[in-house]
Amino acid sequence: MRVVQFRQRLFRLAVFCAAVFVFAFPTLCQTRGAPGPPSQITGIVRAQSDNKPVQHIKITLMTGDGEPVDTHYTNSDGSFAFSMLPQGPYVATINEEGYQPYREEVILTGYPGIRLNIALREAIKERPFVKGDVVSSRELTLPQRAQEALHKGMDALFQKHDPAASLPLFKIVLDASPDFYEADYYMGVAHLKGGDKDEAEKWFRRALAASQGHFAEADFALASILADQERFAEAEKVDREGLQIQPDAWRGHIELARALLGTNRPSEAEQEAMEAAKHVRNYPQLYIVLANIHLRLLKNEAVIEDLNTYLKLDPTGAYSGQAKALKERTEQALGNAPILHIKLP
Repeated sequence: MRVVQFRQRLFRLAVFCAAVFVFAFPTLCQTRGAPGPPSQITGIVRAQSDNKPVQHIKITLMTGDGEPVDTHYTNSDGSFAFSMLPQGPYVATINEEGYQPYREEVILTGYPGIRLNIALREAIKERPFVKGDVVSSRELTLPQRAQEALHKGMDALFQKHDPAASLPLFKIVLDASPDFYEADYYMGVAHLKGGDKDEAEKWFRRALAASQGHFAEADFALASILADQERFAEAEKVDREGLQIQPDAWRGHIELARALLGTNRPSEAEQEAMEAAKHVRNYPQLYIVLANIHLRLLKNEAVIEDLNTYLKLDPTGAYSGQAKALKERTEQALGNAPILHIKLP
């Protein structure tokens, strides 16, 4: 009888706390790690064919959710360095003519940072277009005035944190080139940062339509908004379309886990969250998602482990208070139970 009552008590606790965490979970834009000393991402780019350094190769660095951070060109010895970076997830990309596209997701957890050894593969001649390829020359097709507006808009949005100032600049880009879907996406990000999710949703959908389904970042951003609004079935559909473009995108797997949990499929959600963990282990919000999932599955010791990991990675984060309270209550419940491990039928 006491075991049954204990299970019922923990189930009620799981449902309550899942509502607190999942439905309040923020859109994954501008999410960064715990504060700490600035770090750097350094490395060297070589050609895989002969292992020689490749010079003057453009490397683009973005945050984990696709926000541009900086661009560098490799030196004569193939080296590069991005400095003064806050802790958090980043994506480094190279899209250079003559080479296959390169993309790597990394997590900065502290000083000094991460070093990448990049081996570029030569492009396959007459390679057919593959969904998800990024054409580096797209920006160069813009008129000069639109290029300048794009750079100023991105600076206002991501560096100066002034989304309102970026909107008219991105409009200049779209007036000049209506099919430049990246500007649609940035319009969505700007509205999202401004607190208008309805407008953000509209622009993310425009980006997807203009890209003809080739822009996974817009899929994931839209799926996150839909999940925040508890439109989980729609979020799942959109997110799966994004994962068809970028199957190894950790953000896509996190958003799919949220959608699956929202449609009461916690076991499938756990699989997706664990898939995300293969690509990004030091992302704090991943462990909030896992804690939600394990609450629903009544894996209470796993809940404690998830919360411990979250608090270690982001001890002063937005959910640290809730995480500490839930961890304490779960530990007390386990400590008061006659059986510590409950095997569900």
